[in-house]
Amino acid sequence: MLLCVFAAWGLARFAADQLVANRSARLLAEERSVATRLARGTVHTVNQDLILIRGIPQVLAQISQIQRAAADIADHPMTELPHEMAREKLLANAALKPVNELLRAAQLYFGADLVWLGTPDGVTIASSDAKGPNPLVGDNYGDRGYFQAAVLGTAGQQYVIGRKTRLPGIYFTAPVYQDGRLVGVMVVKLGLRRLSHWVDTGASFVTDVNGVIVLANDPTFTGLAVPGAPVFKMTPAERRHLYQQDDFTVVPIEDYDPAPGTPPFLLPGTRGEPQAHHDPDAADLVRVRPDNQPYLLESASSMDSELVIYTMSEVPTLRSLFIERQRYTVLMFGLMLSSAGALVLLIRHLRRGKLQLSDTLAKNAALEHEVKYDALTGSLSRGHFLKRLRSEVNQANATGVPACIVLVDLDHFKQINDTWGHALGDTVLATFVRLCHDSLREDDICGRLGGEEFAIILSGATEARAFDAAERLREAVRAARINVDGRALQFTISAGVAQWHAGDDDNAWLQRADAALYLAKSRGRDRCARESDLRVLTGGGS
Repeated sequence: MLLCVFAAWGLARFAADQLVANRSARLLAEERSVATRLARGTVHTVNQDLILIRGIPQVLAQISQIQRAAADIADHPMTELPHEMAREKLLANAALKPVNELLRAAQLYFGADLVWLGTPDGVTIASSDAKGPNPLVGDNYGDRGYFQAAVLGTAGQQYVIGRKTRLPGIYFTAPVYQDGRLVGVMVVKLGLRRLSHWVDTGASFVTDVNGVIVLANDPTFTGLAVPGAPVFKMTPAERRHLYQQDDFTVVPIEDYDPAPGTPPFLLPGTRGEPQAHHDPDAADLVRVRPDNQPYLLESASSMDSELVIYTMSEVPTLRSLFIERQRYTVLMFGLMLSSAGALVLLIRHLRRGKLQLSDTLAKNAALEHEVKYDALTGSLSRGHFLKRLRSEVNQANATGVPACIVLVDLDHFKQINDTWGHALGDTVLATFVRLCHDSLREDDICGRLGGEEFAIILSGATEARAFDAAERLREAVRAARINVDGRALQFTISAGVAQWHAGDDDNAWLQRADAALYLAKSRGRDRCARESDLRVLTGGGS
C-alpha cells in the first residue's frame, strides 16, 4: 500500500513537472518573440533619431556665414592670448555676434542644450550661450574625443559629463570646411532628457561605448555600469575626464532562477538548458536585485556602435508557473486517490481562484494608481507626495545632500474658473503639470497639494539652482497659451523656494516654502521668491 502511495506521488510529481515545463517553454517562446520585436523597434527608433541628430552639426557646418567666421578666426588664431583676453576679444567681435545669434536660434529650433563653433585647435569662438553669464566662448575643448573626431574629418559622437555645466549629454560634431580647408568644428550637445522616449518601457536603458548607463527608465540605473564594461579598464583619471567620477557601481542585474533546485528539463530555454543548445541571440532571463520579478533582456548596438540599447520586458506569469508546480503535484496526487466528484470540485476551485486572483490584482493595481496619482493632472496625489517628501527628508538627514522644495500657486485661478468655466480650469491645471514635466529634470517630483496649489521636490539642488528651475518654469507658464474658440488664455504662477535645513521635518520645510510663496504673492504675483529673501526682509532672522 505504501509503495502504491509513493508511486502515485511520483507520477503526480512527474505530471506536474511536465505541465510546468511545457507551459514555461511556450510562454518563454511567446515572450521572447515579443521582446525581440520590442528591441528591434527601439533600436530602429534610436538609429533614426541619431541620423537626424547627427545631421544638425553637418547642416550648420554648410552655412557660409559660419564658414566665413571660422575661416577669419583661423587666419588670425588666438591661441597665444590669455583665456580671459581671448574671450573678451571674441565676444566683442562684431562679425561673430550674428553667428552667436544664429547658433542661439539653432539651439532653440532643434531643442539642443548647447551649440557652439570651435577652431581646429579647440577654442570656442561662438556659442548659443554667448549672452549668458558664463559663456563657452574662449574655452578649449580640443581634448575631447568628439572634437578630435571632427578635426580628423569624421562626424563625432560621445557621451560626456559637461566640464562646465556638470550635466550629462551626448555631443555631436562635424568639421567645418572652406575651400577644402578645415577651418572649424561645429558642436551640438543634446541633453538626455530630450532622449527619454528611447527608454519609456519596462526597465530599459542605454549605455555608451564604455558600458556606462547614460539613459534609463529607472533613474537609479543612470550612472551605473554593466558587468565587464570597458570603463572598469580605464584609469581613474580617464574616468574623471569623461564622467566626473572615479568609481562605478555595477547595475544590479543577474540571471533569474525561477525555481532553485528544479531539474534542468523543467527549464527549457533558460538556465537549465544545455549550453550547446542555447540560442546566443535569444533574450536572457534576468532579475533586478533585490526583486525577484523576471525580465527578458535584449541588447543591440546602434548602427554607429557608439550606443548599446538594452530592452527589458516583464514576464509576470513565469514565476507563478513554477510556484504552481508544487500545488499541481498535490492536486494531481489527490486526483489519483479521490473520486470523480472531488475532481470536478477541484477544477471549479482552481478556476474560481484564478478568476479571483486576476480580479483582485486588477482592482489592487487600479486602487494603487488612484491613491498615488491625481486623476486630473497625472501628478502625485497629496498623500503620496507627502510620503515622498518625508522620504526626501530622511535621505537628506542621512546623506547631507542638498534638496529644495518649490511651492507653486496658480495666480487668480478662481477668476479663471469663474470667467472661463471649470472645464477649462481643469485644462489649465493639466497644462501646468505638463509644463512642469517639460521644464524640470526627470527625477524632480511634482505633486498636487489641493486645488491650484502644487509642490515640487528638487533632490540634490541648492536654493540657487532651485530658484533658477522655478524661474524657468514660471517663464514657460507665462509663455504658454491655451486656445479657446479663437481666443488665447494665458495664466501665471507664483512660487516659493525653500532649501532643506538640518533638523527640518517635512512640516517645517513646507511652512518655509509657504512663507516664500506668500512673499511672491505679496510682491504682485507672477514671480518667484526664496526663503533667503525672507531673511533679508527680517534682517537675517529665521
